Amino acid sequence: MKKSRCFQVLTLTALLACMVCGQQALAESPHHFQIRAANANAVNPAKGAKEKAVLEQLSSGFGVLPPVDGNGNDEWPCFPNQNSNGADCSQIAAGGVVIGTPAYTQSYADCDANTSGAPNCGQVFWFYQDDTGDSTDDLVVSIVVKQGKNYILDTGPYNFGPNPFGGTPGTVVVISDDTAFGTLGETGPGNGFCGGSTETCSNPVPGAASATVTTTVGKSTIKATIDMFFQ
Repeated sequence: MKKSRCFQVLTLTALLACMVCGQQALAESPHHFQIRAANANAVNPAKGAKEKAVLEQLSSGFGVLPPVDGNGNDEWPCFPNQNSNGADCSQIAAGGVVIGTPAYTQSYADCDANTSGAPNCGQVFWFYQDDTGDSTDDLVVSIVVKQGKNYILDTGPYNFGPNPFGGTPGTVVVISDDTAFGTLGETGPGNGFCGGSTETCSNPVPGAASATVTTTVGKSTIKATIDMFFQ
């Protein structure tokens, strides 16, 4: 079974919407990836001729879960007056961005999704600059969170389809996923927050956890690690 979701992407230089459809394999997934972009050329120098045609990893973190605005959009990440939620941060100047406050220490009670219907407790987010110039190969991302050998979240590879940012090298992109961690009361491969993968999730326990976020376009792959501690 395949499931498609569509996301609207707007840039500073072209106030046009393009629909980016991601295909998620396997059964029902609890993950809700969102993707937003700002054309860095509007506030930063354009990509230089000597810069490599690759993805460049920027900041990442696990932050406060965003509220939802009147149009059903997460209020952050938010670039002012861009994308479907741009009005939520319209009072800050161009070149700024709003994110949920990231932290190392997280609430174990809030993030332990051990029963069906458990709510999300925070947001994984990461920024990168797309210098690939590649709008043919697919944009594929994933998030894996482990405690020791135990998986407490694994999205599997999430495919957004042909890279929507390759036509404008220098574009800064942020990808986010509102989430919690654990089984959601389910068992077996692809259970709970391992929906979309072939791994079997365990429920989190108090203590350290490590998230790895991966982004791939063609031959360019980047990764970032986000450490957290449940207490």
